[in-house]
Amino acid sequence: MNVESASNEFRRRYGRHPDVVAAAPGRVNLIGEHIDYNDGCVLPFAISQRIVAAASLDDSGQVHAFSAALDSDAAFSVDVNQPGKPSAWDNYVRGMVAGLRERGARIDGAQLWIGGDLPPGSGMSSSAALCVSTGLALANLANVDVSQRDMALMAQKSEHKFAGTPCGIMDQFASCFGRKDHTILLDCGRLAHEYVPFVPAGVAILAIPSGVRHDLAEGAYEKRVKSCKEALQAIAEDFPGTRSFRDVTIDMLSASRPRMSSETFKRARHVVTEFTRVTKAVGALRGNDLPTLGTLLWETHASLRDDYEVSCEEIEEMIRTLRRHDDVLGARMVGGGFGGIVLAMVADSAADDVIRTLESSYYLPRQIKDRPFVVKPSAGASVISTC
Repeated sequence: MNVESASNEFRRRYGRHPDVVAAAPGRVNLIGEHIDYNDGCVLPFAISQRIVAAASLDDSGQVHAFSAALDSDAAFSVDVNQPGKPSAWDNYVRGMVAGLRERGARIDGAQLWIGGDLPPGSGMSSSAALCVSTGLALANLANVDVSQRDMALMAQKSEHKFAGTPCGIMDQFASCFGRKDHTILLDCGRLAHEYVPFVPAGVAILAIPSGVRHDLAEGAYEKRVKSCKEALQAIAEDFPGTRSFRDVTIDMLSASRPRMSSETFKRARHVVTEFTRVTKAVGALRGNDLPTLGTLLWETHASLRDDYEVSCEEIEEMIRTLRRHDDVLGARMVGGGFGGIVLAMVADSAADDVIRTLESSYYLPRQIKDRPFVVKPSAGASVISTC
């Protein structure tokens, strides 16, 4: 999806060229799952697949948006002063318009065309990319200066307030701050970050779609957020001064186990052990120790499956297939859970064979059109054209 094709699609829809085209990438989180909203450190990277927003302002009093990527041939219009009732993907657009208007942007009407090659519900943060690309395009047109950090926070607020998903900041931050050939070591509690080089030699990183689409707003995500809060409150009763999971050790968690249900304990155990795995993964990256990194991916998946319980049978079938292949160094499910993608680190020379194995054992029997593809750390969001 380039500027020319986005402009042509906008013109086909609205009969004119857009005034700006912006793009924001999805992300893959190498490790550090479900700890972003627990003040943890995570290790995502932006990918080349992205959402593109072509836009123009007008004085119609309406925001007209058309999606060719998130919901096939879907369109909506909303009064800029009355956001209206929530309904699917347009919540994210509504949230970004509201956020910009709160910052003084004069948006009296707009036309939006949204496309790209980042599939929705895939576990690669299409919603964050939608928010950021839309926000960038409209901010540019309204001459409002929004920093990368503030854009990420505004996009997160859009997900919270308008889409009803109590997500952490990782997805939006990675979409804004991505850098080619680097992961982002993001401290979600302090919103501090540093870049860690990631140009693995001799291996490919595969994103393997399950064909199972998740919807985090259905409640499972919120239940786990609640369980983590309950666990932290229980630990604080035994260890006063405990303010977040970054203060918690596995011994502290074990000591407070009688204060929480078995389910709550398991949720917290995933969080505490995942904190440790992220630290080890950073060391493995800096030491170019890919076998250790692969082992940590397997361990994270087991924790997500057994303690956080966000896997599903389709994902587990993929993991079993990958486990049997000698050239897979490590793999895990990525994203909120219950579908989405599996991330696998495989030997370069074996990538095609791994894909063929998955095609014959998983994709063809289910008649799923999606196929695994290579992902690489890529640049973050930007305005790519002012037409």
